[in-house]
Amino acid sequence: MAAPSDIVIRRAEERDAAAVTAIVREADDAQALSETGWLHRQRTRNPRERSLVLVAEREGRVVALGQGGLNISTTTPGAAWGNVKVAGAERRQGIGSLLYDALVDHLHEIEATRVTSFVRASEEAERWASARGWERLLSGPLIARDLRNVPEPELPPGFHCLSMAELDRPEALFELTRVAILDEPNPVPPDDLRYEDWINEWEDPDLDRASSAVVVHGDVPVAFVYINVAGDRAQHGGTATHPDYRARGLATAAKRHALRAVAAKGITRITTSNAEENAPMRAINRRLGFQPIGEHVILGRDV
Repeated sequence: MAAPSDIVIRRAEERDAAAVTAIVREADDAQALSETGWLHRQRTRNPRERSLVLVAEREGRVVALGQGGLNISTTTPGAAWGNVKVAGAERRQGIGSLLYDALVDHLHEIEATRVTSFVRASEEAERWASARGWERLLSGPLIARDLRNVPEPELPPGFHCLSMAELDRPEALFELTRVAILDEPNPVPPDDLRYEDWINEWEDPDLDRASSAVVVHGDVPVAFVYINVAGDRAQHGGTATHPDYRARGLATAAKRHALRAVAAKGITRITTSNAEENAPMRAINRRLGFQPIGEHVILGRDV
């Protein structure tokens, strides 16, 4: 399909925040992303990513987003990430293909060899991706929970739960996160997470530290749940327990603490997703009353 001649492809600018955020939130209603959150992420991107963020503009309106760069949280050579999102009313006109081709050229320039993309699953999106050589690498149910009537957390003796705002020890939380995520199912191992990049996520305005929870043993953080909040949307940013402390109900307790804190803000629903292979976390979420509302997938292809 020939792309429309009135489309202009350019680098994204800060003035695009509202339009880009709207496109992302339309593509996946589980995404808790605010304009200030998007701006923070653009301003703090590590140059090692060599990322490119593009928009497609029609008659002065931003109608699509395309972005990609190197995955700097792994030692895997040539690992990269990328995605394209088009506003619903502008799809099936070749706009996504224009952005996609520009991103592939960029990935070649930065010597990427394998690219992955995390997307909300749909027949249309996967058909489009499959035609361009993408394949499923991981999938898992997208789930949601009504935030009314969340039980109080229960913990073994010697453990207690705090909000991340109360703990406010980013170095300790980084070290716990770095270790706890290493064995999570992932097509690219996150074995090179660095403090300089993690601290940018810690300072993201969409990370709600008052709702995010951490379980401590004495004064040592041993389990966590990150919560992102943007407007009336709440989303789990990740949950894990240190390998030495698993199978004690600590992640369940952290989640209950976080869910109750989100509910206290007047938010009525929270979403999360887990890889099919992550059986322990999927079991925790079932016990917590999460219900399926869709699917998230990680797609991949050689560049």
